Amino acid sequence: MGAIKPLIKGAPTDLSLSTTMPVMVTQTVAMFLMMAVGFVVYRIGLVDEAGSRSLTNFAVYVSMPAVILRTLAGTFDAQRLQVAGISAVITLVLLAVCMACVRVAYGARGDGIAKAGIVISNMGFIGVPLIQAVVGEDYVFYMSVSMAVQTVVIWTYSAYVITRDVSVLDAKKIATNPAIIAIVLGFALFLLSIDLTGVPGALVDGMADMNTGLAMVVLGIYLAQADLGGIVRNLSIYKACLLRLVVTPALSILVLMAAPVEPAVKVTLLIAFVCPCGSTAATLCQIFGKGDYRYAAGMVAMSTLLSVVAMPLMLMAGLVAFG
Repeated sequence: MGAIKPLIKGAPTDLSLSTTMPVMVTQTVAMFLMMAVGFVVYRIGLVDEAGSRSLTNFAVYVSMPAVILRTLAGTFDAQRLQVAGISAVITLVLLAVCMACVRVAYGARGDGIAKAGIVISNMGFIGVPLIQAVVGEDYVFYMSVSMAVQTVVIWTYSAYVITRDVSVLDAKKIATNPAIIAIVLGFALFLLSIDLTGVPGALVDGMADMNTGLAMVVLGIYLAQADLGGIVRNLSIYKACLLRLVVTPALSILVLMAAPVEPAVKVTLLIAFVCPCGSTAATLCQIFGKGDYRYAAGMVAMSTLLSVVAMPLMLMAGLVAFG
């Protein structure tokens, strides 16, 4: 597939590793400190297991939809819509590649939690700040498109592989999920050139700004309930980390090399897929009451730690491949 004429004028040219590394380290350290807060508040008794479940529900059903709504709403631009459509298709292809990879690695019914963690990356927390620093604020929109597509996969593929219950795939439940509603509403606002200002804007911003902290604190609470020594010794966690941080990003680079978009968009989408395991692997276990959420939290934590080394290396490989 040949490259088409660049769709975005003034695309950034400084996509060096020296620009991305400080942001990666900052975001990763911040993530672990937030998780440490959750760990401490559980251990000293400020939050119990029931409280962590409530925080999980708030993050998934309120804060994350607010993030999606905030990033999609804005002034309509035909050029952005064109690139957004291409980005959505590429994201679907990359997610399909990830699903095929875990199918080979785990079989048809093996380790649903690992499958969910590998397929779904933590692009919201780590990816968005990286894109802001590396390719610019305008490109966060395309990351939001990837997040929107990934949200649909979270509530279909990931929900099913964790629960093995077809009832979670109920079309009505999916359509009325707050995250899906936020996607539809966000694109409607974009197509109608309606920006969120005044009270609505302040409300959405307030809810969205809580998302990162809530997600990380909840993961810290999960870890406080887990056997940390067992996490470090669990070889299956390292297998999941290898697939999430090395194998699927390498396959993503191969797909993106053939994608009909300019390098800045390719880097944006690559950043989305080099991020560590998504925290939804743990939160879905809590929401549906299926699977070991402590194991899932350990997988997220370990992949985040290892991403300090893996992400720069995979991003450097992508920068070289994209020319």
